[in-house]
Amino acid sequence: MKTDNQNKSRRRTPWDNFERTEMQDFIRTAHMQLYAQKHSKLADSNEAELLNSITVEKCRSCSSGDIKRNGYTSNGIAKYYCKECRKNFTVTTGTVFQDHKISLKEWIEYLRNLFGYLSLTADSWNNRNAFTTSKYWFKKTSIVCAGYQEQFTLKSPIYLDETYISVIKSDIITNDGKKLRGISRNQICIGTATDGEHTIIKILGYGKPTQIAVRDAFIQFISRNSLLIHDRERAHRKLIKDLELMEEVYSSKELKKLEDKDNPLDPVNRVHALLKKFFKAHSGFNRAELQDYLHVFSFMLNTPDDALQKIEIMLTWALRNPHTLKYRVYYKRNIKSILNI
Repeated sequence: MKTDNQNKSRRRTPWDNFERTEMQDFIRTAHMQLYAQKHSKLADSNEAELLNSITVEKCRSCSSGDIKRNGYTSNGIAKYYCKECRKNFTVTTGTVFQDHKISLKEWIEYLRNLFGYLSLTADSWNNRNAFTTSKYWFKKTSIVCAGYQEQFTLKSPIYLDETYISVIKSDIITNDGKKLRGISRNQICIGTATDGEHTIIKILGYGKPTQIAVRDAFIQFISRNSLLIHDRERAHRKLIKDLELMEEVYSSKELKKLEDKDNPLDPVNRVHALLKKFFKAHSGFNRAELQDYLHVFSFMLNTPDDALQKIEIMLTWALRNPHTLKYRVYYKRNIKSILNI
């Protein structure tokens, strides 16, 4: 039943194929009108003007520059023909928007909801899309966001700390029927480094992180001789040694006694508070997709701060990013795992 509801179109009503009473017809008509407002046809939007304004310099299949205009689609989007591989394509070919049937305008509201910590379930109702559509769009969003944080170099001083998220209940390891105490392989370690403007978030493995894991995760984002503010986590030692970092070290036990405003690690603690808020909005998500969620959260957290500017970057990157994902391909994988909400 859960899967059926998640796949169900928000357009449907219980009375679509039956004779209706006056009340049922009134409700159904109002529902359909609201649905139509949310789902404008591509041809009725100004999407074609946007897409046709983008310069296309090479083939989306073979990257040849020997291309020419070749008419328009039924929605008014320019088509191109490659003389090298003899294939037709448009500006959306090979991107996450390839063969899209829903206007890009809906992505604006979807991304505003996502960046506002709204759950995918709430977004699907708000946008009147099936839950599976919102989940599919989330995966597309993570594809575009992947690598966004890789462009940043953190400025000194840099705050470094770790937080943990539990594995799902079915994956919990026990000892004689009892849960393992403390930090164990039942928790996934997430490392965070921030300078207050930009933030790098990486999965460091299960349980306590190793020195190698921390060094490999953050070495490319920190300049040599920077000041690192952190607790006395031993796993930070190799990173500090290899980059000859200066240190400002605090006892984690003492830090727990301080108010947030007095805590020298407050910048990284605030990141972790927002991460927990993000995870709460997507509670129960498949831990195998944790990296997807961190890609999106990292994009949300890093500059620019304005949601509309983030959407501008997202849509621009999406139309230039040579990665696509078809709905059937995504859901051909273990559907029970994907819908583990």
